[in-house]
Amino acid sequence: MFTLQAEPHKNATVLRLTGDVLLPDVGQFSTSLEGFLLAPHIRQVVLDLSNTGKMDNSGLGVLISASTRARAHGRRLVLLMPAPHIAELLRSTKIEGFFPTFDSDEELKGYIPDVAE
Repeated sequence: MFTLQAEPHKNATVLRLTGDVLLPDVGQFSTSLEGFLLAPHIRQVVLDLSNTGKMDNSGLGVLISASTRARAHGRRLVLLMPAPHIAELLRSTKIEGFFPTFDSDEELKGYIPDVAE
């Protein structure tokens, strides 16, 4: 079970993901994430993964699918501070370069001004 808390900013929406994203959660996670990514006037969604619990390959698949769909609509999914186990999942599946990923709010602020304030 997970929660997504949205923080609207001028240049993006920041989503704070807490809890687990496992196979039973992927349908709801996919629907929620794509709802934010495809919302009117949104160009970028920053997904803060610093407080995320467990995530398996099915959760990772949702991120890939949502990012691909967002790109088709001229939008971008950005990952912020992946928890160590999620960073390892990205490395082990060899897709860590698929997403713009930032390890701190300061790095993110250099990429998307106004977001990390």
